[in-house]
Amino acid sequence: MKNRIYFFTGTGNSLSVAKDIAKRLPDCELVAICKGTATEIPQGYERIGFVFPIHYWGLPNLVAEFLQNATFPKQENTYFFSIATYGAIWGDTLPQANQLLKEKSIHMQYGGKIKMFSNYVTLIDMKKDVDGITKESVKRAASVIQAVVDKASNSTSSETALYKWIHKISIRQAVSKDKDKNYNVNDDCISCGICRSVCPVKNIEMINGKPTFAHRCECCMACIQYCPKRAINYKNKTQSRGRYTHPLVSHAEISKYYNN
Repeated sequence: MKNRIYFFTGTGNSLSVAKDIAKRLPDCELVAICKGTATEIPQGYERIGFVFPIHYWGLPNLVAEFLQNATFPKQENTYFFSIATYGAIWGDTLPQANQLLKEKSIHMQYGGKIKMFSNYVTLIDMKKDVDGITKESVKRAASVIQAVVDKASNSTSSETALYKWIHKISIRQAVSKDKDKNYNVNDDCISCGICRSVCPVKNIEMINGKPTFAHRCECCMACIQYCPKRAINYKNKTQSRGRYTHPLVSHAEISKYYNN
């Protein structure tokens, strides 16, 4: 039978995990969660999974909206799983996903989490040991991927009041309409359009050869991190900080999924 994985990614971590799972499953499709993704989950799949990063100790706004709007006709025999990738604290992400699926009468049989390299450059500096951290994340992912292959089950804890409150306040601020007013583009911009192509919500328009932000940012960091000239920055915080994208995921690959 067929399998399907929905993923949301900023700088490639979650796409990398989704790809690694897909390699172990027969006839597995990868579908990006982005602007315009169909929210009816088709029937006839052996497994359906959701792979996403953690934003402010919880679900990314776009993933939460996708699950809230999703419909699941005739899914009695489908195995459902969710995988969260994170850099520091995984918080309430899996309980949130479980709750949203439960509201659709869907049982999430398995929830896994994988610690990976953190990309949130507007808040933290980038660590130096990309290769080392990436190798460790591959080791951590192995048991999670095997669990999906084996259709393992586990229990997901309930949401924690503190995490829930922090995520609610923080995510609201992160995706506020004026958040991307703090982004700036310097003269190093070469008008390549990579920032536009990797944006999951088409928040970036090229006007007179320069990226302009349309105030529906998801704070995924793709535009900052994939810019080849480090021309996009947040306030005056990121100019001297490092950059990170997953070493096995190119901007062209992400663009293919977000703009097909």
